[in-house]
Amino acid sequence: MFLLSPFVVVPLGFRLVPLTGRNSKRLLRIAQLVQPVGAVAAFASFLIPVGAAAGIAAAGWLAVCGIASFAGLLELIDARSLHPAHLLPAAALGFLGVGGAWLVASRAGINLGYAPAIAELTGVHFHYAGFAATMMSVLALKALSGHPPRMRRMCATAGILVIFGTPLTATGIATGTGALTVIGPLLLATGILVTAAVTAFVIAPAVPRPAARWMLTISAATVVIPMVLGVDYAAARVLPIPALDLRTMALVHGDLNALGFALLGFAGWTLA
Repeated sequence: MFLLSPFVVVPLGFRLVPLTGRNSKRLLRIAQLVQPVGAVAAFASFLIPVGAAAGIAAAGWLAVCGIASFAGLLELIDARSLHPAHLLPAAALGFLGVGGAWLVASRAGINLGYAPAIAELTGVHFHYAGFAATMMSVLALKALSGHPPRMRRMCATAGILVIFGTPLTATGIATGTGALTVIGPLLLATGILVTAAVTAFVIAPAVPRPAARWMLTISAATVVIPMVLGVDYAAARVLPIPALDLRTMALVHGDLNALGFALLGFAGWTLA
């Protein structure tokens, strides 16, 4: 399921990133050109046993993510602004760099003090909860350009919650810090669910193409269960409440996010 990201989700996202700076657009175009090579390298890293060779192969995808992340940084430099219209797409691209680095650590078998599954799932987390989810906020904010300022502020705030919630969630799970383990997923889930609600009830009904309208609506609806499960799973690490085990969470929470929210959502935005 991770490989869906370099082969499909990230390329779709690259086409939709609304960068404004000349230099950032140019660098993102380079990332788009080398993306197929990086995706094949990521695939090859899973065909090789964990070790140095697999890590070197995974570094091919990290190179693509690094170029994209630097394009996001250039967007902020070119704009000389931290306005959400610039900050959100820059953060989305920046999360790819983090995800690519964790993929290399996972495939190379680098011991960072965490279980191998946690290292791998952290790479997945930053590709989907980081890049894809933040991009949903970016696209929703752009689509609200003609709406009242209050609606745009709410959408921008939701995107900022995703920006802060994504690394806090990863840090909480990796370190076992009780407060971060709960606060991170709550911020992340709130930001994603607000974006999903705005997309389903405000943006999608105004989309003229029926296929795109339904894709965006189903994508927004699909993310509700994964977010509830994510908060429950995180809270169960510090509170005596029932929750799914890690493998089931990866299958249910992860697959719904990857196939429903991210893939279907990007396909809907592409058609729209």
